[in-house]
Amino acid sequence: MKKILILITTILFVGCSQQSKNIDDSDLSGTISENNEKTRIIRNVMKSYVDNNMADMKSFFHENVEISVNDNKLSFDDMVSGFAEGHNKFDNITHSNVNATTMFYNNGKIFTNTWYDWSGSSKKTGDLVELRGYCAWEWKNDKIISVYNAFDPTEYNKAFQD
Repeated sequence: MKKILILITTILFVGCSQQSKNIDDSDLSGTISENNEKTRIIRNVMKSYVDNNMADMKSFFHENVEISVNDNKLSFDDMVSGFAEGHNKFDNITHSNVNATTMFYNNGKIFTNTWYDWSGSSKKTGDLVELRGYCAWEWKNDKIISVYNAFDPTEYNKAFQD
């Protein structure tokens, strides 16, 4: 019995020490969380967009936020205006299959990453448009300092063509 206890203790000790050796302390490693305040804020920002209530989201953005949508640089007001115009072209805008997590990097940077399915019905044709998107939200203290949103705009842009 004593030998079994020694064996189990040894296995646990080796297993625990081996696990701690696998922790990566490099700058671009860190911890990831789905259940934290920053992830909840981003989910609420995305809901504000879907509800076409974007004024509610402004308090979460840094006054000098840098926004890029498909590599187009926008101010916060440009983003709000552009997204509001989308509501003029589409009905029933939704985000589904949203995956959102916040990465706390060892170098001090914090990003919330979201992957989502966007859909809306074109007011012009009635066709349902669906696309996949990705967005990275960088935090500075408790404000969003930069946003990078990417999706294939081909079908979306057809709603804006005459």
